[in-house]
Amino acid sequence: MTDDLQMWNVPNRVLFGSGAASETGQYVEQFGAERVLVVTDTGVRAAGVLDPVVTSLDDVGVEYQVFDGVEPDPTDVVVHEAAEAYEAANADLVLGIGGGSSIDTAKAASILATNDGHVLDFEGSGNVPNETPPSVLVPTTAGTGSEVGHWTIVKDAETGIKEEIGDVKLLADLALVDPDLTASAPPRVKAATGMDVVTHAVEAYVSIRRQSQTSTLALDSIEKAGANLRRAVGYRGGDDDALAAMARASTQAGMAFNGAGLGAVHALSHQIGGAFGVPHGLANAVVLPYVMEYNLPQVPEEMVDVAEALGEDVDRSNPATTEGYRAVRAVRRLADDVGIPRTLAETAAERDAIDRLADRALDDGSLTGNPRRTGHDDLAGILDRAFDGRFAYESILGA
Repeated sequence: MTDDLQMWNVPNRVLFGSGAASETGQYVEQFGAERVLVVTDTGVRAAGVLDPVVTSLDDVGVEYQVFDGVEPDPTDVVVHEAAEAYEAANADLVLGIGGGSSIDTAKAASILATNDGHVLDFEGSGNVPNETPPSVLVPTTAGTGSEVGHWTIVKDAETGIKEEIGDVKLLADLALVDPDLTASAPPRVKAATGMDVVTHAVEAYVSIRRQSQTSTLALDSIEKAGANLRRAVGYRGGDDDALAAMARASTQAGMAFNGAGLGAVHALSHQIGGAFGVPHGLANAVVLPYVMEYNLPQVPEEMVDVAEALGEDVDRSNPATTEGYRAVRAVRRLADDVGIPRTLAETAAERDAIDRLADRALDDGSLTGNPRRTGHDDLAGILDRAFDGRFAYESILGA
């Protein structure tokens, strides 16, 4: 594809709204499916979040089997177990319900339903030769946006490295987004996944592959998250508008980065999560403001836009390189307010791994969207500041 052509991939259908989960069965029936493999985790199942979905399958008489062996940061081993469950059930549709790990597992298992080999054989972009079975993807967190994406992340169980598999065949036939399903998530999960939304949107907005439609979706997602994440994290019932806004922000941000790509935050967080088991959203949340400061000289005007979307009172008569720091401060303040640690030292990550993490991040596909040229020393420097908690904006704007 020549440099002046752009690609943007999104699902054919997205059903959004409170109570949408109870409509799952009728849509599955429309695909002509007779036997469904439901891919999820034990937490979703135990919390009863699965209930409206499987009840709707019962209502239309569609048979189903539940695979609830998904683990955080799913490995190739788990994916193959899910694929074996699909074959054993003689299924003809994959239904992934849960957070990003469940949805990624569902996508990856669908590859193996119609393609021979090991799942990591398909690493990279456009390497899935055969069409995958129909899929319905149902998120239970407002965070990853994986339900509208054509990428899946699978961790190599032997190396601990997260590998990316991307193909339009992995796009859901139906993304079903019901904000009600996010209500029972613990506050710490809402916080981390909500900051994941902010990360997706910010990285898409400043990406070198950004497009007008992706930028519009990304900026609106940033605005929604800034106005609603605090209330969604503190949800005690009755504030359904905040949950709905975060669910929409998550889906929009997923659509945005599906076309625009991501950047250095994800390149680093993939390594941090793979090596130390730090949850993806948490790793993104901690690293994001440090990467924003690093990228600011390259995209100052865009950072001013981000600051404004987050409610900052920006003065556009001042240099954008100064006002752009307001975006970094606003993101860090939002993260503070929802209980995100300020440093990687407060997570399971280890400082002596900085060089190794930087090396691995150089090979991560997400890095290709980063707006500022980034080498090993740059990535190591970002990590070093993230372990220390050093921000430039504090000396310019104040804490």
